[in-house]
Amino acid sequence: MIIKFNTIVTMQNSKNRFLFICLFGFLLGFTQKSAVYNYKNLHFDNAIALYNEKQYLAAQILFEKMMQQTNDQDVNADCAYYIAYCAVKLDQTNADELLTNFAINYPASTKQNRAFIDVAAYYFEHENYAKALSYLDKIDQSEMAMIELEQLNFQKAYCFFVKNDKKQASINFNKVINSLKYGSQAKYYLGFIAYENDDYKEANKQFDQVDEQNKYLDKMLYFQADMNFKLANFQKAIDLATKVLLKSNVIEQSELNKIIGESYFNLKEYKTALPFLLNYRGKNGKWTNTDYYQLGYTYYKQNDFLNAIAQFNKICDGKDFVAQNAFYHLGESYLKLNKKQEALNAFKNASELKFDEKIKEDALLNYAKLSYDVGNAYQSVPEILTDFLQKYPKSESKKSIEMLLINSYVTSKNYQEALYLLEKNKSSQNKILYQKVNYLHGLVLFTDGKYSAANTFFQAA
Repeated sequence: MIIKFNTIVTMQNSKNRFLFICLFGFLLGFTQKSAVYNYKNLHFDNAIALYNEKQYLAAQILFEKMMQQTNDQDVNADCAYYIAYCAVKLDQTNADELLTNFAINYPASTKQNRAFIDVAAYYFEHENYAKALSYLDKIDQSEMAMIELEQLNFQKAYCFFVKNDKKQASINFNKVINSLKYGSQAKYYLGFIAYENDDYKEANKQFDQVDEQNKYLDKMLYFQADMNFKLANFQKAIDLATKVLLKSNVIEQSELNKIIGESYFNLKEYKTALPFLLNYRGKNGKWTNTDYYQLGYTYYKQNDFLNAIAQFNKICDGKDFVAQNAFYHLGESYLKLNKKQEALNAFKNASELKFDEKIKEDALLNYAKLSYDVGNAYQSVPEILTDFLQKYPKSESKKSIEMLLINSYVTSKNYQEALYLLEKNKSSQNKILYQKVNYLHGLVLFTDGKYSAANTFFQAA
């Protein structure tokens, strides 16, 4: 019995020993695997911590080491994602390549779409809109949350806007027009696109819906002022431009001064217009003939003829409606200062332009009168007066010019031409002059020994 019992005990102990060894081996293996897992998990967490602290280079190096030490596809996919995104953050030249490789090598990764979204947002925030758009086009929109979808459409719209692709920009802005976050901005840009296309009705419609707290409000007021000016709503243009004048940059302030000044000019409030017109700096620092004319005319209407002349004289190469007006009012300004010779030249220039027939006629009338008054070095006075009568036979000034012409003939001793005009115009007022010219013409003929001819004129006298 003893022998048998010991044998049984020995056998039982052997089984227990075997079970113990197996259990020990299992626990040892599990512990080793846990240690390896915890080791990897710890390194990944450390890399993520560095990434979150924006230590992108250090994080990238750690992620690269982890990829070399594991064959786990999920871990490798996450590491590849963060390596590529760190490259983007660090502006490394191979960032695009890393992202493309990530997309190719790990198509099943849950981070693939996230990668495109994040990278597009990064490039968008850094104003690299071409790259942002290239990643926005890769995003799968099917499972995106509404707020992210709105962000995507707004970013795409703005990228197209920057590219000056107004059609695609409008399509995408319209997708977020009712968004709480992006709607107001979208309406602003849609209004701006309409403004640039000269569709002021649509532009005003969009601008009117923009939230008053919108950061683009001042810009919008600038565009609205310009639109109302172009639509000849001058008082509204003044009101809008005045609101935003002091909040604008230097270039915009110059343009707003022009809008306000020219609006007052068109409303014939010249005194009020003057300081705003003076504050205008011109397009690219240069004034046009119209700018000089408006400032000159503003001075002219306030009887400041010296300053008016200074501005009008800056339009020296004009061959248009503005130049004709400027030359005419330059002549008027010189007349006010009794500078008749200078006035004569200005009226001559105005009379030679054909843009406004009324101004042309009046300028030629003044040119003719001044030629009679102060003489003309370029043409004979009778020729100038005759030219006016031929061009404007129905002029209200016809009789007065004819009298000047008669007098000019008398002065130049061309009695025959003078008598021809007097015969056509036998008024009671001309009787004395008619008698005088007959007498003078007879006297000339008598002196020349043409007594018979002289006798005819003496009898008429």
